[in-house]
Formats: sequence, structure tokens, C-alpha cells
Amino acid sequence: MSGPFSVPPQPDGVTTAAEFVAALGRLRQWSGLTYRQLTAAAKASGDVLPTSTIAGALGRTTLPREEFVAAFVRACGLGEAETARWVAHRKRLAAGMTPPADPHDAAADPDRSPGPPEQPGPDGGPDQADRFEPGGLGGREQAEPADPAVPGDLAGPGGDAVRPNTRALWRFVVAGAGVLVLLLATGAVLAQLPASWAGGDARPSTSAAAATAGSDRTPLSASPAAPTAGSGRTPPDGWYHIVPSHVTDRDLCVGEGRERNKRTDRPLAVQRPCRGVVPDTYVQSVGGGAYEIRWHHPKEGVGCLTVDEALSGPGALVAPENCSGAAHQRFLLQPAGAGFALRPLHTGLCLGALYGEPDVAPGAELAQESCTGRRDQVFLFRPVPVPAWTRAHRTRPAHA
Repeated sequence: MSGPFSVPPQPDGVTTAAEFVAALGRLRQWSGLTYRQLTAAAKASGDVLPTSTIAGALGRTTLPREEFVAAFVRACGLGEAETARWVAHRKRLAAGMTPPADPHDAAADPDRSPGPPEQPGPDGGPDQADRFEPGGLGGREQAEPADPAVPGDLAGPGGDAVRPNTRALWRFVVAGAGVLVLLLATGAVLAQLPASWAGGDARPSTSAAAATAGSDRTPLSASPAAPTAGSGRTPPDGWYHIVPSHVTDRDLCVGEGRERNKRTDRPLAVQRPCRGVVPDTYVQSVGGGAYEIRWHHPKEGVGCLTVDEALSGPGALVAPENCSGAAHQRFLLQPAGAGFALRPLHTGLCLGALYGEPDVAPGAELAQESCTGRRDQVFLFRPVPVPAWTRAHRTRPAHA
């Protein structure tokens, strides 16, 4: 099974429109989604992203519309902070871009001076005709502004004696104005640039750590923390690889395994290589901010990840069981660092590696533990394509 196994590509270091489009292409490859799957993911997030629009945008070397960038990045599985980061970078590129000189004009009049730089529109984009609509991206280019008229009283006999010097003065004035606009626009964007949703080390935010530092649990009467710009939205229903953030560099995901001490031979939730991970994982919202994590097995059927025997203390292992809708089979997804803490509904504790953050080995069991805010208790949700066997058997996700 293919899918993203590492930190998503970033726009940092991109300096041209063509490089920005190439970076969007790498983001799509990272997501592992086809154009149709991206369209479906966008629809689930309330966006409109036709496949023809995706193909057109990724096949060009000009900046796509701001609305397209936002919808595309969200569909690839990133949160609001990362979406804002891509949009802000697009704004910076648009603010610094000037249209190329028209080669036909240059051939007709070699002495013609270039017009003033193209000014960004209300959304920071240079091409107002290139609209984000279901039919595609348009693609019309604005006409290059004509030279402003040279005042008649500055011209010599015949109107041409001092025209070259006037053009030079005009170019100097326009260049200075363009630099000023660029500096102002860049400063405004940088001041509003939010923190990364999926930073390289995926450490929890200070606020998330502080929320759990004084207590093993939080009252379940309070709703889970609302997603913030630094945390991203909760994932929509769909197929995912769930990645403990302390092992992202080891390509380990949550999958089926056995107890390492061989005390039992029952299936458990453990860290195992993402490539070929089984069973396939479907994340399903069940209302009230709670989710079920459902394992779909082509032979064993569907099971929900469950805290053993509804135990309320730390150290309880997690295993698949028949979905019953019980509280110990449901989890709150609380924004934390680059991902989410998984908090069993019946206790408010946190899932994590059995032996904590140092437990980075394949086969490490997941367990219900006291909340520490450490990276083994922060999980990333990487969207993956619908499993081939479910398509072949026309299987839909079961609802408990």
C-alpha cells in the first residue's frame, strides 16, 4: 500500500512560480492521492476542486489561484497552519513577480521602455482573469500596461529630443515604487505567517504540554480543545496511516502485532513498518467530537481499537474488538503539536508507546498512559488511497 511516510514537502526555498508548482506536485505525490481522490477529499472539507482544475494547475508554470492553493493543500491532508503557510508563500511570490516583456513589442520598437510592474490584485495574485472555478483555471494573461504619455512640454522639436531621458527617469521612479510595495507586502505577510502544522520534529506545542503537565487527565465534561492554526483541523472520515510522531523518521505506523514478551498471541495495536501495514485503518467520526478507529481486514472483517477491558488506569493495552459503541472504543482527537493526542473517552488518559518516547522499536505496543505531552503520544494522520481489496469487493466502511 502506498502513502506518505515522512514530513510533507514545504514551500520554503521556492523562489519562482515554476518551482512553486513543482512543490505542489511533490505534495500530491507525498499524499499518495490521485486527482479523483483529491477532489473527493476537497469535497469532504467543503472545498470545490475539480480534477480538470488540478491537472491544469499542476501542468502550468504560472502561479495558481490562491483559492486553489488552499483547497489543494487541505485535500492533501495538511492542516490550517500548513495551508496558511503555502498561501502566504504564494502571496510573497506574487508580490515579487513582474510580467515578462512582450517580445513582439520589443521587435517593433527596440527603444521602447518596459511598463510599470504588474500590481497584485485583492488576493495578492497578478492575474485577475485566472479564476478558481469548476471549469478550470482560465489562463488569460493581462495585457502589459502601455508606456505613460510623455508630457509635451518636456519634448523637444518633433517630440523626440528628450524622450530617452524621460523614459529613463520614468523607469527609475517605477522601480523605486515597486521596491517599496514589495517591502511593505513582504513585511505584512511575514507578520501574519503562522507556525507550521507539521514541523520536522513534530513536538507538541507549549500550550498542549502545559494542559497535561499538572494532571493525568482532564475532565471529560469539557469539550476537547478546538483545533487552532498551529494544530490543524481534525481529519475527515477516511483511510489513513496513523503515525506516532516520535518514529516518523523510522517509517513506523500503527498496525497489528503481538506482545513482545509472548505472554499472549492475540492481535494488538503496535508500531510496525508503514509499507505493507495491516489491517487497513478507517477513521470514523461518531459525533460529539469522538472517533472510532476501525481496522478492516479482508478476512477477519471490521474491528474497533479498544482499551483492554475498559480498564481505567495506565498500562492498559489496545486491541481490536467487535465495534459496540462503548466509550473505551472511542477517542477524542485533541490537537497537540503537529498532530493529535488520542484520548480514550472513558478515561481521558492518552494513548502512547508502552514504554514512552524512547520506545522506538518496531513491535512496540500502544497502551493507555498518563498524558505527558511527549511525542509518542502525538499521532499524525496520513491519508492513503482506498484499499484495492475494498474496491474489488465493493466493501463500504461498516457503521457500528
